[in-house]
Amino acid sequence: MSSKNRRHSNRSPPTGKDSEVRPAGSEDERRRADRWHSDAEVEILSPIQQVASAVDVSKTGIQLWLDHWLSAGTVCDLRITTHSGRTMHKRVRVIWTRREGKSCVSGLEVVGSIAPHTSDQD
Repeated sequence: MSSKNRRHSNRSPPTGKDSEVRPAGSEDERRRADRWHSDAEVEILSPIQQVASAVDVSKTGIQLWLDHWLSAGTVCDLRITTHSGRTMHKRVRVIWTRREGKSCVSGLEVVGSIAPHTSDQD
């Protein structure tokens, strides 16, 4: 993958997020795990290929800032690279997506870990 494709864009995710755990907003909030602000780079490997930015993460999910719409129910394979360079491969299911200007924000549920794609092992 060329270096120009590795960056999402010059635009940053929305600001105002804390790097500490944020409490649930209400008693009936569906999240089952604490969330942390993240600056991880996320590459969607399938069913589309796209670079996205993580907004926040938890043990059970991830929220992404991306350029294209992901429909609820879609299963995606991700390569997640943290600020320290650690790489993880996860399979996720899209729970929701909403428009934010010309971009989108999607909430993803982690459904499992996956083996690195063949091209990742070179």
